[in-house]
Amino acid sequence: MLRLRRSRIVLVLAVFAVIALYHFSSLSGPDDASEVTPEPLTKPNDKSPTSSSPTTLHDAPTKAKESTNKLSTGNKAALKEDTDDSDNAEKPSRKTSPRPKSAETTDESHADGDSDTSTSPKSSDSKQVADVEEPKDVINITKFNGEPAAVAHSPAEPLPDTVPEFHGQGRFEVIGAEDDGMPKIHWTQLPEHFPIPTKSLISLPTAKVKVLPKIQTSKFSEESSDEKSARKAKLDTIKKTFAFSWDGYRKNAWMQDELSPVSGKFRNPFCGWAATLVDALDSLWILGMKEEFAEAARAIGKIDFTTSIRNDLPLFEVTIRYLGGLVSAYDLSGAKYRVLLDKAVELAEILMGAFDTPNRMPMTYYLWKPTFASQPHRAKTRVVLAELGSLTLEFTRLAQITKEIKYYDAVARITDEFERWQNYTKIPGLWPKQVDASGCKKPEPAPIARLDHSASKGPGYYNAQSPQIPSTGNPTPVENGADPETRKAAQKEIPDVGSSKTKKTHGQDIEKRQILDSAPAADKEKPKPDCVPQGLSSPPGSGWEDFTIGGMADSIYEYLPKEYMLLGGLEEKYQTMYEFAAESTKENLLFRPMIEDEERNILVAGQISTSGKSSSSRERTLKAEQSHLGCFAGGMFAVGARLFDRKDDIDIAKRLTDGCVWAYEMTTTGIMPEHFLHIPCDDQKECTFNETVWYEKLDPYTSRRVSRTPVSQVVLDNSVDSSRKAGSESDKSSSKDANPGSKAVATKPKGAGDETSDSKLLKRQLGSIENDKKVQDDDETDDEKEDEEKENGVAKAQATGSKSEDKSAPVDGESDHDEVKSAKEKAKSAEASQTPTPTSTEEAEPLAPVVEAYTPPPIPSQEEYAQGRIRNEKLPKGVTRITGSKYILRPEAIESVFIMYRVTGDDYWREKGWKMFTSIQNATGAEFGASAISDVMSETPFPLDEMESFWLAETLKYFYLLFSEPDFYSLDDYV
Repeated sequence: MLRLRRSRIVLVLAVFAVIALYHFSSLSGPDDASEVTPEPLTKPNDKSPTSSSPTTLHDAPTKAKESTNKLSTGNKAALKEDTDDSDNAEKPSRKTSPRPKSAETTDESHADGDSDTSTSPKSSDSKQVADVEEPKDVINITKFNGEPAAVAHSPAEPLPDTVPEFHGQGRFEVIGAEDDGMPKIHWTQLPEHFPIPTKSLISLPTAKVKVLPKIQTSKFSEESSDEKSARKAKLDTIKKTFAFSWDGYRKNAWMQDELSPVSGKFRNPFCGWAATLVDALDSLWILGMKEEFAEAARAIGKIDFTTSIRNDLPLFEVTIRYLGGLVSAYDLSGAKYRVLLDKAVELAEILMGAFDTPNRMPMTYYLWKPTFASQPHRAKTRVVLAELGSLTLEFTRLAQITKEIKYYDAVARITDEFERWQNYTKIPGLWPKQVDASGCKKPEPAPIARLDHSASKGPGYYNAQSPQIPSTGNPTPVENGADPETRKAAQKEIPDVGSSKTKKTHGQDIEKRQILDSAPAADKEKPKPDCVPQGLSSPPGSGWEDFTIGGMADSIYEYLPKEYMLLGGLEEKYQTMYEFAAESTKENLLFRPMIEDEERNILVAGQISTSGKSSSSRERTLKAEQSHLGCFAGGMFAVGARLFDRKDDIDIAKRLTDGCVWAYEMTTTGIMPEHFLHIPCDDQKECTFNETVWYEKLDPYTSRRVSRTPVSQVVLDNSVDSSRKAGSESDKSSSKDANPGSKAVATKPKGAGDETSDSKLLKRQLGSIENDKKVQDDDETDDEKEDEEKENGVAKAQATGSKSEDKSAPVDGESDHDEVKSAKEKAKSAEASQTPTPTSTEEAEPLAPVVEAYTPPPIPSQEEYAQGRIRNEKLPKGVTRITGSKYILRPEAIESVFIMYRVTGDDYWREKGWKMFTSIQNATGAEFGASAISDVMSETPFPLDEMESFWLAETLKYFYLLFSEPDFYSLDDYV
């Protein structure tokens, strides 16, 4: 009874513990927000904890959003609207999918009066997202067949291979957080720990903006009426594709981050703030879907940025998807939707807390809840380059609109740090993929005291270049080159710590413990500070570092010329930094891949890993990888070439962009994979396709693989040889013993009982042979024992007979001759029974049976092996491995194709762009939208049930702009 009561008590306590753990886990994440906080971070009266979890590495961030902010010209220019011009060829008819019957179109002229839908940025009592009911104009949704359908709000199950870790991930989905029933925690405005005086804030440039060079060409070909009709038909197809995906999102994932286009469910990997809705606002406006835009703007007023299902805010993702989406939509709509600006300011105020660090470098994964935000923190020692350097456009434009210079100050300080460091990295001009943004150089660990004990120097000899041991009163440093007398004197004064008692020093015995622990304070080394201030640098312990303009680095380089344009050319450092990076990229990263079409002179931006010690092949290696994220580079080089008068870079831009077009054309689906490996040519001017070289890259170990005999064959051959040898020796021994007069001693076959390296057999391959050999050895051992017993018995009988003859007289009637004859016959009979006599020498069989040799399957040649890989992996000619075969609806390649058309006016890019669009449309179509696919090399690729926000926000937008009139949202007017 007592035991039962105890078990009940334990059970009740356990239940309470689980409930408490679950409750408090919603208040804070399992990891702290910062590195181990050094002493300077803690205020004198601050008793907040200073420990934290180790830094975690992050996945490569997605490509930064291509914002379409209007260029600042000092005063905000009025946006030229093209809303109701029915004669405009670039304004297709309204979308064909039916509108909800009860939906009301808000008059744009009165949009500013919707103050009840906006939320103050410092409000802490905003409505929670979970408490907001669906608007009336969203409830009565109709299917394409006219039947009513309710909005399905059931979360999609995450794919097994895409579930990230909890902390420090750009994409992180919190399952079941919407329905956990726990009270929501809201962000509140807190005093800064490391405020910047108002006078010290970096202000926006106020001089008269420069007249920038034109980016777009004026040499566009004239199109006939038929060509114009065909182009408009393509525009209409692209718009219908966009409308279909938007309707799927609106009906199945409204106010959620992403639609799952196959299952019709949704997912929330970006804080649950309706990422697709916000990110696609500018596309809705550009495609002329103004009613949908107005509906989305009203819905945005109900988003509460002061609370989130996530414990951390991914600063990079939130900035490019949410802040960029709000600001660009506010600009494009002519500042008529005040709610967009209000929500942008609300979000920006929350994100500014991430910059509250000693060096003002942001925490890229910001723990926003008051419990953590109220404590001082540092930026991480390992930060992804793009996550730190791709915040400038969004915060700068917000500062221009609101006149709040703190937003510009936040990102300008980051740029200044990158500018200082750019010439001091291991590849000057470029920055490594991982950055130490903590601003705190950790001291080296204190050296361990030691003595040199060598035979030449004697025990206790002190080396001055070795770390010093604590002094015992009169330290006598002796250098390596000191004379023997000085060494001898030094040895007398420095005790031998190897014994419990030391030599006499100053007339007293010093214990070993006293030597190590009781040194005078004056001689002890002064403690080093916990943090030595520094700028941006390589992470601690970095040996080899990776440099690329692809994933984890891309947008920091892309933003340099765009920020220069946004600031009207008033900040020269953005031009200087870009040109330095462009030259270093051309010198170190660009290579020409070996492809079958030798006339197609394409370029690829790879990745360099280097120790920084020298430029030799031992200290740096090129990873000849082409990635979809890196396809933005063609457009970047084209914009930089026009903007900074770098005429040679136009050719670089063409070759880079055409390299991505080729990557689309090489696959089964006509879509470029995430990333794959090339063979770089030694010379960019001449690059002949060599099939032998390709095969060597596919099978680099041919010589070792073909020349080496299989281990099983070697072991078996040795075993057979040993068995035959053992049998041969046994025959010889038996023949020798069979001769008259020889001793009857059995000879053990050589190697029969010894287990040497030659006779060991691979048990899995030759198990039956080994068992046979074991049985044979056991039989031979039993025969030998039996022969020895018989031989001993004969000898014993003979010995007994001799003794009896000596002691007794012969029997009457027997002569001595008969006794000797009888003894000889007995001995001969024993020998005959011991050794069988073969009928003839030719018919004699060996003792060990002959084992048939194992014949392994033929080893494929280099050509056969390479062709097998090509066939199984579906490798295009010149490609050595497809390291990432999926496609997630990325926009980088079509972005560069669109820019190249606007810069050159060459219809080649429109032709290639349409092929890309039809390939994507055919391979990614799903019931409710477009889905990412698992393998672009498959004839029937498997859908991943994911539709990221950039499908609507960027990919389809660039396809639409590619086939629009050249002056429709010109690159000379928009960033």
